[in-house]
Amino acid sequence: MSNRLVKCYGTCEQKHYQSEMQKISGKNYCPQCYLVRAKEQQDREDLTNLIKELYNIPYPTGYMLKQIKQFTEERGYKYQGIAATLRYVFEIKRAARPEQRFGLSIVPHYYDEAREYYANLTKKRNETVIEKPQIKVLKMQAPVYQNNYREKKLINMEELLK
Repeated sequence: MSNRLVKCYGTCEQKHYQSEMQKISGKNYCPQCYLVRAKEQQDREDLTNLIKELYNIPYPTGYMLKQIKQFTEERGYKYQGIAATLRYVFEIKRAARPEQRFGLSIVPHYYDEAREYYANLTKKRNETVIEKPQIKVLKMQAPVYQNNYREKKLINMEELLK
């Protein structure tokens, strides 16, 4: 393998050996930056799939893609946060119906509310303690019947002949 130093295009922007680097879209990333970039790419793909599902369209429109870029760059939103907000507004709260002409303009209005909702949800899940049911083993004995009724009705024939 090559011992040549190559620049990482991730957040670290340091030089690493080429044998350590991994490529995404023709750019080299160190192992730490690669994981971050791969997760970001997966989150973006999940967001586009969610938009396709909610808006019932084959691919997000150019206006939607512009809004996604604007939200991530200017406002610092994450792809996963945008997707969670869309789920919160359209599926959980049902505050509006997805309309293609407005794009994702509802996201900034509900982003903080959705974030708070999911934070409370995870907090409740962590606080909830599920107790395991206690199993008690009982030993059962066959019941002992002390019924003298049958003995009273039996007639001993030998005693009668005496």
